Amino acid sequence: MIALFLFAASFALDDSYRAGLIALQQGDLTAAQTNLEAARKLAPRDGRIWVALSQTYWRLHRSPEAEDAAAKAAAFAPDDPVVLQALTIYYTETNQTLKAARSAAKYSAPRAAELYFDAAKPLLDQQKFADAVVILEESVKRVPKNAQLELALGVACYGLRRFDDAAEAFLRTIDIAPEIEQPYTFLGKILDQIPNQLPRVTERFAAYEVAHPASAQAFLLHAKALDAQSREPETALHLVEKSISLDASDASAHFEMGTVLDRLDRFPEAVAAFERSTRLAPSDAATHYRLARDYDRIGKHDAAQAEREKHAQLVKSQEAIR
Repeated sequence: MIALFLFAASFALDDSYRAGLIALQQGDLTAAQTNLEAARKLAPRDGRIWVALSQTYWRLHRSPEAEDAAAKAAAFAPDDPVVLQALTIYYTETNQTLKAARSAAKYSAPRAAELYFDAAKPLLDQQKFADAVVILEESVKRVPKNAQLELALGVACYGLRRFDDAAEAFLRTIDIAPEIEQPYTFLGKILDQIPNQLPRVTERFAAYEVAHPASAQAFLLHAKALDAQSREPETALHLVEKSISLDASDASAHFEMGTVLDRLDRFPEAVAAFERSTRLAPSDAATHYRLARDYDRIGKHDAAQAEREKHAQLVKSQEAIR
């Protein structure tokens, strides 16, 4: 008797569930609700029924019931890929991107990565870096070795001035996808802030230079990394010269050349490099400061005073903007 009852009940469940799904697909929401609720009564812990109900309730504009059904589906079938995929769709359609990402992370790393990035990008665009970091730190744990997520995490940490954390994220990005340019560029901006990572950064920059022999930026970054450690000034100078030979319009390359020449005590040549840099980027206060110092070193004190005045004016105007 019990066996016959269970056999009959399973047929009733299959019929109700199948009819509910067909009705849901056809947009007959009343029939979908009736059949799926009947199936739920026969199998109250079946995650697939609950996730179908969540879609039905949501399309009927019954949001609280839809959310409750989705939560039950996740609780009753936490590892069922069919349920997880349906939950991902439900949470995506209801603009709950982070929940969608968490569901997707259990069955599809690429889809989860896409959704985590979609959740974080508006926060990055709005410069809400602290909120973005929370999402991105979770994302790289759930979806490891994803270059896009690591790069985004680095940008968020950079925005918070958490430079060591940013450097670690950028280095992981390079390890995953060494061809991506952005992490090298960001690392080049924070060399003075990350002394402990400079040896590793220098290795990555050197490899990037070898892999991109036509890139002025690659040679310049390698030179900056050496200069930041006060290492191999002659090598750094050669690298900067190569960078300028590839692109003479970059003011930062001429500034770097002046910095390296200062280290070599070649002050007249450093002055010429800084002068070229000021012509290309006249509003850069740091260049005027370095130029003033080197003018004094070669005895051009009036020119040094004029550069100090320009530096002071630029600093004052930049502070006013802030």
